[in-house]
Amino acid sequence: MRVEPFDTQRHMIFSRRAALFSGGTVLLFSGVGFRLYQLQVADHEQYRALADDNRFNQRVIVPLRGEIYDRFGVPLATNRQNFRVLLIPEETDSVAQSLKQLEQFLPLTDAQKERALTEAKRKRAFTPLEIANNLTWDQFARINFELPNFPGLHSEVGDTRSYPWNEATAFVVGYVGAPSERDLQSEADEENKRLFRQPGFRLGRAGLERTHDTKLRGKAGSTTVQVNAHGRVIEEYPHEADKPAQGEALGLTIDAELQTEAMRILAEPLLDPAGEELPETVSGSAIVMDVETGDIIVMASVPAFDPNEFNVGVTQSRWKEFNESPYKPLINKSLSGVYPPGSTFKLVTAIAAQEAGISQNFRVSCTGKIWFGNRFFNCWKEKGHGSVDMKGSIKHSCDVYYWTLAQQLDIDLIADVANRLGLGQTYDLGIGSQQNGIVPSREWKQRYFRSNPAQQSWFPGDTLSAAIGQGYVTSTPLQLAVMASRIASGRQVTPRIVRINNGGIVPTRRADGLLIEQEHLALVRSGMDAVVNEWGTASRSRLENPEWRLAGKTGTSQVMRLQMDPETGKRIKNEELPWEQRDHALFVSFAPFANPRYACAVVVEHGIGGSRTAGPKSRDIMRAVLTKDPARQRAFDPSRDKPVKLADLGKTGGGMK
Repeated sequence: MRVEPFDTQRHMIFSRRAALFSGGTVLLFSGVGFRLYQLQVADHEQYRALADDNRFNQRVIVPLRGEIYDRFGVPLATNRQNFRVLLIPEETDSVAQSLKQLEQFLPLTDAQKERALTEAKRKRAFTPLEIANNLTWDQFARINFELPNFPGLHSEVGDTRSYPWNEATAFVVGYVGAPSERDLQSEADEENKRLFRQPGFRLGRAGLERTHDTKLRGKAGSTTVQVNAHGRVIEEYPHEADKPAQGEALGLTIDAELQTEAMRILAEPLLDPAGEELPETVSGSAIVMDVETGDIIVMASVPAFDPNEFNVGVTQSRWKEFNESPYKPLINKSLSGVYPPGSTFKLVTAIAAQEAGISQNFRVSCTGKIWFGNRFFNCWKEKGHGSVDMKGSIKHSCDVYYWTLAQQLDIDLIADVANRLGLGQTYDLGIGSQQNGIVPSREWKQRYFRSNPAQQSWFPGDTLSAAIGQGYVTSTPLQLAVMASRIASGRQVTPRIVRINNGGIVPTRRADGLLIEQEHLALVRSGMDAVVNEWGTASRSRLENPEWRLAGKTGTSQVMRLQMDPETGKRIKNEELPWEQRDHALFVSFAPFANPRYACAVVVEHGIGGSRTAGPKSRDIMRAVLTKDPARQRAFDPSRDKPVKLADLGKTGGGMK
């Protein structure tokens, strides 16, 4: 047998490879062993904590919103139980079939069903779907009775917002609504996003609910739950829960009882000259202020909406109804309604005339018309008022007198007085959508017509219109109430609506002087007294109690030019025109005359005449206010008083005992 010679070189190569392989194997297993040691021994606690983080989750607990109270601790916005029905998809064969079965004893809208089906596709099968909320007790009881027969169906009791005064406080308090996708996308804080996703959570959408939302919503709590790899809850640990903190309370200057009464009075039907009710819904507003503190006692606007509807969810048809209504029930007319102030603005012109050096005894002979430019301007009283002085011009609201003054006055002086009296500006109330109105001046007109230089000059005819509150002049009911308050008090009263915030009383801002001579204000106050109590234009608005002596000023602002009947050639009466073409009715007042405490402004849209509709409504509202006299009752103080329970309303009489 032939023996191959031994190949030393090949043997050396094989031995080197074997050594490298063995060494690599040793290093590999050494690395694995070291890593195992690191994972199981050295870093055991770290990875155990990470595993626990995956196994234990923190679930958000929605806090109760802070309550909102009126000036006497009566709840205006509170929380109530919310009965909900949930469906867990994995516990049922078909979500669609379950919804169909559920409709046998619980009516569901198409929107509710569509939302449930959409969420069932997006969410995991074990995640509960909210099918309906804000159920009645009867509906909730029926669902609980049927639960054994409906796999996957669950009932739950949560909390939701409640507005016990319904429409009466809608524009003051506002309302809440569920967060939208836009809210989630715009929110940068991850904790807030988690809170927004919780069933039943609501954000402030309007009014004070929106302005003070962050403080009212409170601090979310949390609870620890054990989950599996898919996120399914296996066990909950209630003893490890972090309780949520309810939001801060908000106390207002509003009197809920008087607010409701004012809404009722405003909504009362208007009458035609024969005493028959006009068929149209009344649209208007009323503001009552404390002339010493600036507290807003009443802020009423009709027609209004029920904020509880928005909390539950307004249907598309209902939303369309709101938006298409000619009476604009979603607009807070007290702050957003802009109207020519009409003859109420004559109070401004009278003060401006005195500041220009025109005597209070200056007299004008009113024949019912005045020639200016190339035509006659007709006073509201066709036969004229005869000879009137400044007080008489306020008493009788003589247009000719103010057109005569306008020819001697500079528009910038009139604008300056109007601004000092509170017109043409907004106030920090915490309620949005306030309008500025317009106090025209030369500078304003140049700015307004900057694209049309030919219209920028101020013309004498413009001053004639402005002097009687027409032309470019516009104002809101709130501004008119501020004007009446400043005339009554002689001080720069600033309105406020929040009394209590952060658990403490908001200090009243000290009112500064008005920079108007008291003698000039006294003349205007005397004229307003004559309007009501000396058979002036608002004698029907007189109060029966002499201690409540009411002083006021009527206003009627034209919406359209005078309409003439083509057959008879006579002026068409306002009540014969379509509702939207009738004049607006206004009335500003204060009382008691000897020692003013309350001021009021009422606007009735297309109400025909200030003396006819706005004056009597203002009289009735002021009667209710003076009867209760809320400014002289002790208000709610959270440091020593308990809020009034809704069940106890009627027992307290309003003021704190």
